[in-house]
Amino acid sequence: MRVHLLLKKVLPFYNPWKIYWALYFGPWTWSFRALSWLVPKQDNLFIFGSNEGKHYSDNSRSLFEYIQDNDNSIRAVWFTNNKDVYQEVENKYPGKVVMSPSFRASFLYLRAEQAVISFGYQDLCKMPWIPSIQVNQLWHGVPLKKIGLLRAKNKTDEDYGQSSRLFLKWCGKVDRFFVASAYEKRNHSLSFDLPESCFRITGNPRNDRLYSKSNGADSDVTTILYAPTFRERGDGPGNHIRILMHPEIDEQSIHNFLEDNNCRLIVRPHWITRPYQYSSDRIQTISHAEEPDLYNLFSVSDILVTDYSSAFIDWLILDKPVIFTPYDLEEYERKNGLLEEYHKLVPQPICRSPNEILTSLEEAISYPDKHRDERMSMKLKYLGDEGHGASKRVLKIMMTKDE
Repeated sequence: MRVHLLLKKVLPFYNPWKIYWALYFGPWTWSFRALSWLVPKQDNLFIFGSNEGKHYSDNSRSLFEYIQDNDNSIRAVWFTNNKDVYQEVENKYPGKVVMSPSFRASFLYLRAEQAVISFGYQDLCKMPWIPSIQVNQLWHGVPLKKIGLLRAKNKTDEDYGQSSRLFLKWCGKVDRFFVASAYEKRNHSLSFDLPESCFRITGNPRNDRLYSKSNGADSDVTTILYAPTFRERGDGPGNHIRILMHPEIDEQSIHNFLEDNNCRLIVRPHWITRPYQYSSDRIQTISHAEEPDLYNLFSVSDILVTDYSSAFIDWLILDKPVIFTPYDLEEYERKNGLLEEYHKLVPQPICRSPNEILTSLEEAISYPDKHRDERMSMKLKYLGDEGHGASKRVLKIMMTKDE
């Protein structure tokens, strides 16, 4: 790393990423395309990935596990570049995970009939797109902001870092795009320049568990889950990861509120931002690395607080209170763009001041059904009426190979 920084400082023409991308979209991709016509496919070999290979999570994981538990005619293999993920999946499903890139991963990739992703091609860990494999995009939620091709390139670079080239080049290279509703289909069609004919309305596999969850809390302590959206990589210039719901609310104020109302707070940072640990014994930060499955946190939480994160949409299934804290709405909308006016995208309460936030939290504790009608209306908008059984519906379509 020191050598890299020194060369970058003294040699103005030094740009290793240009060399990387030239090799990636050149010889690496060309070799796979040539071999894809020579290596025979294996019937019902499906490969899976998520979160750029870093985590075992999201819709890909849910469908992967559904197949492992329900259909032994399919050989499902998880691709990862994370040794901890490899060990986790290997322990649970021996022989059903591979480190990538590697010779074994390359061979499996060339032989696979279908691939399943939840973010983009980077989920398959440097495997390039080839025309001989059917790609199934499950995605990871209905965004409130503009994404993909609706987003300025410099903003896409900020979101995806060095993998943005990969995202932009192959974001539309999918055969099927599975969504939960007509609203999601329209927005993703525009975001990825895909015809609506490639979309299938099935619901999200990861939500099958939520539809069968009990809403009852098993504790006298009220658990508040704070899950802000992604703004910038790492800590970023805005230091947003240190903010607890609002810039004018400090840690001591939140601690006092939690103590007075017999609550605890779980802070869930976005998976590509750096977690921050607080000193209060009533505030716990749980990063994606510690718990990749957000829905395990849903199951122990009574109230969700967020700003622009689409996580609230799946939360609506549980019919529990959600509070919105868009403290930087004007700035965020200017930088990122929203699909609609904010108040049309989320149910009430929308809180812009510290007092509104704390008051709404007290109301949610005492009167959890106060905004129920609005929540149910938004649930229908985003999730449609498919309900439980998304994994079964997705797999049925995948198995009908000409569907």
